[in-house]
Amino acid sequence: MIKNNLALGSLTLLVLASGCAGHGTRNPSSEENESLESIISQIGSASSQKALDSQSCKKNYDELYMKLFNLAGETAYLDANDVAKMDKDIQDSFNARIALKDSFRGFSVDSDCYKSASDVFRGLRYVEDYLIGLRMDRTQNGPSEYVNLKGEFPYLLVNPKFTGDFKSYEDLKSGDIVLSRGNAFSSAAIARIGVNDYQFSHLSFVYKESENAPIMTTEAHIEIGSVVEPIESHIAGKNSREVVFRYKDAEVAHTASKYMYDKVKAAQDKGHNIEYDFTMDFKNEDKLFCSEIISHGFKHALPSEDYFPMFKSKFTVGIIPFLNTIGVPATKNNISTMEVFAPGDVQFDPRFDMVAEWRNPRKMEESRLKDFILTKMFERMDASGYVIDPSFKMSAETRALWILRRTPVVKKFLEKKFSATMNIGQMELFMAIDRIGDSIFKEVEKKSLEFERPMTPKEIYVVLDDFFKQDFETYTRYKKGEDMTKPVFHQWFHP
Repeated sequence: MIKNNLALGSLTLLVLASGCAGHGTRNPSSEENESLESIISQIGSASSQKALDSQSCKKNYDELYMKLFNLAGETAYLDANDVAKMDKDIQDSFNARIALKDSFRGFSVDSDCYKSASDVFRGLRYVEDYLIGLRMDRTQNGPSEYVNLKGEFPYLLVNPKFTGDFKSYEDLKSGDIVLSRGNAFSSAAIARIGVNDYQFSHLSFVYKESENAPIMTTEAHIEIGSVVEPIESHIAGKNSREVVFRYKDAEVAHTASKYMYDKVKAAQDKGHNIEYDFTMDFKNEDKLFCSEIISHGFKHALPSEDYFPMFKSKFTVGIIPFLNTIGVPATKNNISTMEVFAPGDVQFDPRFDMVAEWRNPRKMEESRLKDFILTKMFERMDASGYVIDPSFKMSAETRALWILRRTPVVKKFLEKKFSATMNIGQMELFMAIDRIGDSIFKEVEKKSLEFERPMTPKEIYVVLDDFFKQDFETYTRYKKGEDMTKPVFHQWFHP
């Protein structure tokens, strides 16, 4: 979500699809765009000089971020046909992110320099997404079906440090953390809810009782609360992207994972899963958000340390109504100091190695569009006071589902779609997000058919901006009775 300097800040945010907020106006460079190879070299130099004063350090990373911004919109670059060059750029970018992440140990938790460096990190990932999609299209050698955390370069990238240890999800170790992104609009909302927009919506804690024991995960889901499941259940979810992180101390990580596995399994075995924590309070483990399974595990293993991760997310004033509907007790008085452990926060904690990253190239464009749409929605909430306003029909459907979810005969058919602990307001909100998001997505998808290639980020931004403006004008005329044409989505999402 963007928090200030709406126009240019928003453009920057959307183009890199990974976002940043509160960084002030960033004007695109008028200089000729540099190659990715040159930018990566400069990122390495900036990381080695981060001991500079905070403002100089921030300035260096902001300039690099803008260079990635300009590069990401270059259609000539995106239309490249040199597969060998694309492969080198993909690997070099991934290696640069690994090195950049390791350098984060030198940042303080409130460092402006850290925030700008994390923008660069996410910007590199975005360029990789595009290159990987193009590369797979050029070579047409992808599998008939992509299996999560399994496959080969370039859609499975392995940290050179773990080349001999990690080939697929079957090589996960006890204490590993899997950061993933679901496919629904609600997943995009979770990914984009904090001050810094992320591309991830879920965390899973890996557990193995012994070296030869089956791989299990401990996870918290909105629909069913906290559960332990075989890794195959997680893989069957067919997420669009996943990253594996490994804590530096294997014994500590195993202890943390075992504690949460035992805690969650004990409740699950009694038929009363630990409820999902809609408040996102990582210091209370009576209920659990997906990230809290990680933070409480490590708090048990390392009681003298602060709750993990090192860098945590914050919210902004403009989305307080949205947060309150979800269940987060945010107010104007506490919003500036409130911290949460958003799933994507773990990727910047230098105490964890990034072992491997996997993407489904076929889902990247859809995932990217959903990210952009949710970013745009949160931007409107924050800057223009937009609220989600479910229709009467939507409210009636929600109330019916809420009742059915509690009806013994049919609840088993709905238990994996709707949580029994969700109140009506929460159910309405998530259903409305899906309805609004899907309406916008269909319009953008129609526009994309006018292009012979995937739209560049800049082009997507223009399409979204124009569509929001046109639909709001239609909504205004409809409300005044001047035109009976109904808006596409503004009747459910408006100031």
